Amino acid sequence: MDFLWQLVDQFGYISMFLFSWIVLLGFPVPNEVIAALTGYLVERRGFNPYLSFFSMYAGLISYGLFGFGIGSVFGTKILYRFFHHKRVNNIVQKGESWIAKFGPLAISFSYFIPGVRLFLPYVAGASMKIPLWKFILFGFPAAFLWGLLYFQIGRLFPSSFLPILKGMSWKLAIVFGVLFILLTIYHIYKRKSASIKRRKVRLRK
Repeated sequence: MDFLWQLVDQFGYISMFLFSWIVLLGFPVPNEVIAALTGYLVERRGFNPYLSFFSMYAGLISYGLFGFGIGSVFGTKILYRFFHHKRVNNIVQKGESWIAKFGPLAISFSYFIPGVRLFLPYVAGASMKIPLWKFILFGFPAAFLWGLLYFQIGRLFPSSFLPILKGMSWKLAIVFGVLFILLTIYHIYKRKSASIKRRKVRLRK
């Protein structure tokens, strides 16, 4: 955390933009902490709340665009090359499955699931099924809501946001995970219903 404080002291609002990129480069701090830290800085260091939030938000969406662009050019193989962890491979495979089933809606959900949001822009770009405008349409509003949620936690609870985040991130992930499962069930039901209707039409002919 000392490194983050040094960044803030030297670069002010620019450091808040850089926070998301630092996480990308492997700095061992969760995105949730980074977003909440920006809110904390507003309360404890007197930074402007609007400039602080949009600096953090700009870093978040610019990282997403970067990941999407890299995925479009190099595919997911770049993730397998630089991240040899089994968990990363599982996340990439799940991301590919989600995009195949739900398309750009998977991008919106990914922002609320720890770990997944970091890699799904690459997967979305590599899939070649989602154009850039759809990535922006579904990704940017979700990133805004996610960022605002944790930003406000940092502002409202500057002395205790770290303990709050420990339990909250996974609880939020569980909620959206359940919603995702329900969507999956609905998707399967819809496909089966369409298949049954087609069979009935064929039998009538």
